[in-house]
Amino acid sequence: MNSTERAAVILIVDDDWMIREIMQAHLENAGYRVTTANSGEQALEMADAHPPDLIILDLRLQGLDGYEVCARLKASAATQSAPVIVTTALDTEEARLRALEAGADDFLFKPFDALSMLTRVRALLQIKFLRDERAALHERLWQILNQYVDEPTARRILADLN
Repeated sequence: MNSTERAAVILIVDDDWMIREIMQAHLENAGYRVTTANSGEQALEMADAHPPDLIILDLRLQGLDGYEVCARLKASAATQSAPVIVTTALDTEEARLRALEAGADDFLFKPFDALSMLTRVRALLQIKFLRDERAALHERLWQILNQYVDEPTARRILADLN
């Protein structure tokens, strides 16, 4: 794991304390910083206050279910770029489709093993960090171009690069 990944913050959302603690132990052992929430409402508050780099979200929660929490996370400017891995014991086409429609990026079916979880986390974080880096480079290029050319020309140049 590189230093960028090591700094990653992962939010675990599950109403089962044992699952939260097991996931947290595996992720912290792998070098990630972990925060936990035991409800959808708490997860949304925490994510809004301190946006995580990745969220592991159980679909079956008391109160707001995981589908609604995922949709709200993906609708928020603060958390829309954070990948969401949904965890569920429901291995049905309907559950997967609903999760994807809500914005889920990947699935982790219960019971799961630590290697599978860590592999998914690592892959999604690499993608997120590459997207973040690309967005930062795009913004920097936009700033530089605006110093030397008019806005329509800058937009055409950036569009050609995409």
